[in-house]
Amino acid sequence: MPHGGTRASVVDLLSWLIVAFVGLVALSQAVGRSGTAVVAVVQSLTPYLAVALVPVVLVALLRRQLLVVTVAAAVGFGIAVLATPLAFPNPQPAAAADSSRLRVASLNLWYENSQIEAVGDVLATLDVDVIVFTEYTREHQAALEASPLAGDFSYRTERRVLEATGVGVWSRFPIGTQNDLADSDDSIEVGVRGPDGDVRIVAMHLPTPISDFGAWRSELAAAARIGRTTDGPTLLIGDLNSSFWHPDFRRVLDAGFVDAHAAAGKGFSTSWPTDRWFPPFVRLDHALTTGALVSTDVDDFDVPGSDHRGLVVTVAPAR
Repeated sequence: MPHGGTRASVVDLLSWLIVAFVGLVALSQAVGRSGTAVVAVVQSLTPYLAVALVPVVLVALLRRQLLVVTVAAAVGFGIAVLATPLAFPNPQPAAAADSSRLRVASLNLWYENSQIEAVGDVLATLDVDVIVFTEYTREHQAALEASPLAGDFSYRTERRVLEATGVGVWSRFPIGTQNDLADSDDSIEVGVRGPDGDVRIVAMHLPTPISDFGAWRSELAAAARIGRTTDGPTLLIGDLNSSFWHPDFRRVLDAGFVDAHAAAGKGFSTSWPTDRWFPPFVRLDHALTTGALVSTDVDDFDVPGSDHRGLVVTVAPAR
């Protein structure tokens, strides 16, 4: 009997520990705070933590622990409410019927990637107008410029290609303006003279919250400012090293941006990591539109030698 009582106590304790931990993560979501780098990392796992409540509820039901069931169900319901914009996104305005549309690819090359020739072959099949590269090094630049792909993209601009944090934008259409974003060393802003008029493309590569938590938060805040202040067609795209489950990223969406994956019903899709034995479990790579620019389609593609999936988004002016 004592042995059985001890086992029951351990089950009770474990159940409450799981519910309390997931509840604290849900609370951090509710108050909209990351607080520390560790909290930010754990927040990215929110949907998987919610799934962990299922066996807790089932065991509690079998043992008639109704308080555990009630609290766990309340925490799970709160997370489900938070995920509503991913499952049921607000509709975008319709694209202009006579628009030619612009297709933009974005990919994190991974700074140690040695399969750049294969990357060029993949990109050549995608029929895109603009390519945004992050973790774009001098070696990548040289290999891509020597590839057949270079002949189709006459307009190029790069920043910090001497480092692993380099970013590059290649375009079939003229690049009219270029600005280095003061709030982000690994980002660049260009104006592309596309078939439907000028489109402002902000290519960003944010640090991870683990590598530089302060810079990660400040650069997401800079992205939100772009959303609040822009009045023209704008596409913010790249490896943002953040997910929907980060409150700081949701503030970017609240500033006026629309996530192309969520708008296309792909809000639960993932892009990282692709180089492990387990499948990608979080989306870090995003395409966000604002300023009367809408996304009409978005797809992901495999990037040879990288630890991220790439994306291709089609954008057009709103009707």
